[in-house]
Amino acid sequence: MTESVWEGKSTPPKTKKGYRKVVLSPRQMADLKKYKDENHPDAGPDTWVFPGKRNRLLDMGWLMSKHIKPIAEKLGIQRIHWHALRHFNNSLMMNEGVDVATRMDRLGHVTDRVNLIYSHSGDEAQLAASEAIERRLETAREGLEKQGKGASQTTSPLLTVTQDAAKEPID
Repeated sequence: MTESVWEGKSTPPKTKKGYRKVVLSPRQMADLKKYKDENHPDAGPDTWVFPGKRNRLLDMGWLMSKHIKPIAEKLGIQRIHWHALRHFNNSLMMNEGVDVATRMDRLGHVTDRVNLIYSHSGDEAQLAASEAIERRLETAREGLEKQGKGASQTTSPLLTVTQDAAKEPID
């Protein structure tokens, strides 16, 4: 990206990380080319894919209210805004297993700490976490059953808790 569009103005990005390349899939590129060819057949290679009136910047408020919000409402999403779409984009990539460096690069984040603010696990990730805990507990239960009632009471290595020496003791 070489320009940042906000509130009807095109400006240079705020930070060095704002200058970035976002690689699209061949299908995404074909869809964008098809849209541009069908809707703006006389557009040159350096014109906006989504131009506003008279090939000026697209009014982002108009785009949100006339196109994005109606689509979101059909999907059952009542409140949507541009910043929420950044959170959604990052969370979707995270939940699909995209590494943090790639997510940071695509969103222009300087640190993984900033990216973490934009990361929200979905129901599938939460379910996977619950299933991982369930598997670990089931394995531990089966191990205790194999030991039998007469075996000595030792802590299962599958259920050990580690503690950082600098932190308070675990109760």
